[in-house]
Amino acid sequence: MNLRQLRAFVLIAEHRSIRAAARALFVTQPAATRSLRELEQSVGAELVRRSARGVELTAYGEALYKRAVQILQETRKAQEEIGQMRDGEGGTLNLAFSSAALTVLPAALAAFRARMPRVAVAFNEVAPPYSHEQLESGRYDFLVQTEYDGDIDDGFARTPLFTLPLAVGARTGHPLRRARSLAELHDALWLLPGNIQAPANLLRLAFAAHKLPPPRDVIPCQSIAVALAIIAESDALGIFVRNLFDHSLLPRGLRMLPLAHELPAARVSILTRADSPPTPAAQCFIDCLLEALAAPARAQA
Repeated sequence: MNLRQLRAFVLIAEHRSIRAAARALFVTQPAATRSLRELEQSVGAELVRRSARGVELTAYGEALYKRAVQILQETRKAQEEIGQMRDGEGGTLNLAFSSAALTVLPAALAAFRARMPRVAVAFNEVAPPYSHEQLESGRYDFLVQTEYDGDIDDGFARTPLFTLPLAVGARTGHPLRRARSLAELHDALWLLPGNIQAPANLLRLAFAAHKLPPPRDVIPCQSIAVALAIIAESDALGIFVRNLFDHSLLPRGLRMLPLAHELPAARVSILTRADSPPTPAAQCFIDCLLEALAAPARAQA
């Protein structure tokens, strides 16, 4: 088993086609097929089989695919780490951020680019569970995620940044705009990132804190921009960190409902893989985030 074979196998699995994988590898189709067959001989099992829908993974292939992605990502990180230790530059960062982190992200990015200008950075929006799978596989270097303020045992290492109160948002003319409790909002339509059934879901926790069952009419929406646009033009409601209502990202006509009681606090944390230390570039960006967070406090001191 070698990296060439694993790289070919991963691309075949993702493209569901040997021909497409060969194009991505800039090799001939027979060469990609040969790499796959060598890998199958190495592990002593059939990894893929052809079907009417293209190439599909066997049970052995599914098991190896997850490991192969991690191996290739760890290899990339090792190469970049050596390069960054040697000359302080080069490599890539693939990051995912929740909207709550927008207050510190611009300053952190500016500081990072001043320190490591040749490191390429790509941003994604946090979208559990997909973003967690990407972090676990090594495709994301780290996440900055909004979650409930409590202990979470999911195998990731956490560096808390700050906690924020939550608020319910609705359009200006919403029929429930004068509601004073979550009980009055139970039967409304909600837009929510993630899975409403997840134990750590912020909306579920908010209703549970007031001994209420979770709303029944919930549409998962993994994009905060899409959710805000829909809420601003419909009777859907959303639960957000309160500082979002002071941000320019917020559409006109979207307001915070004047509830008479507090909602559970949300925590914004940096998530990394516990078994894979950040590369120097990733650690530098994390340091820049922490410094950007501390800057307002220093200015007021």
